[in-house]
Amino acid sequence: MVGQCCATGSLHAGTPQGNVRKVHGLDCYVAEPNAGPPPKGIVVIFPDIFGWTMPNTRLLADRYAAKGRWTVYLPEFMDGHAAPTSLLASLDALDGSGATKAWHLMKVLSFFMPFKFYARDAVMRPRIFDFLHALRKNEAQRLPIGVAGFCWGGKRTTILSHNTNPELVDATYTAHPSELDFPADIEKVVKPTSIAAGTLDNLFFIEQADKAEAILKAKTEKGEGVHEVVRYEGAKHGFAIKGSEDDEKERERSVRAEEQAVAWFEGRFAECRY
Repeated sequence: MVGQCCATGSLHAGTPQGNVRKVHGLDCYVAEPNAGPPPKGIVVIFPDIFGWTMPNTRLLADRYAAKGRWTVYLPEFMDGHAAPTSLLASLDALDGSGATKAWHLMKVLSFFMPFKFYARDAVMRPRIFDFLHALRKNEAQRLPIGVAGFCWGGKRTTILSHNTNPELVDATYTAHPSELDFPADIEKVVKPTSIAAGTLDNLFFIEQADKAEAILKAKTEKGEGVHEVVRYEGAKHGFAIKGSEDDEKERERSVRAEEQAVAWFEGRFAECRY
């Protein structure tokens, strides 16, 4: 399973247009809409294991800001323990064969073992909740907050969807989550939640996506918020953040997942009153 985590994908071309600054004690990549009316909301991105510096995630933050007219924050929640992008090659190598496979396995394990310690919930939860509470008291006093999570970040956004405090976040979106306590994490969902699921995801199985959809549909029908699960046929784990730009089908799935997130936050933010 370690080889399947975030294994799908490549680095994307482009130059991020946002800026890096301290926000409530954390280093943060900040993408803002172009000149015009004030931002209509705030989106906080929770990345996969490659963290806040990965070009793909920063470019996605730029597009969210431009398309939704939101201020988008990509914080350094991992405190310097994110995977280096060079690990992508080792993760891909685990799907192959040959004399170097054992070496790549050791390289991957040498990252994941300390990462699991430094990114454990006892460390992450206060860091994440403190950041969001400060954001609500300051930049988001009169703006809705959405959170978008991918793989590792998908677990964190799902936890935030459990929070009954209406002042923390207003809506959540997650693509190909990992580490979910299933089905308990879905059964606890309170906030409006949108999930993008690949039919070939080996960390969030299609059977889990089907069960999640049934649980969330029942909540919607009972008036317990608006929720959705969208499936992406043929999509593997990581498709929404690291789909290959050279593969037409992977690129199309990535674009659709991005459009799903933008439409979701636009709809949910329109329902908020601040």
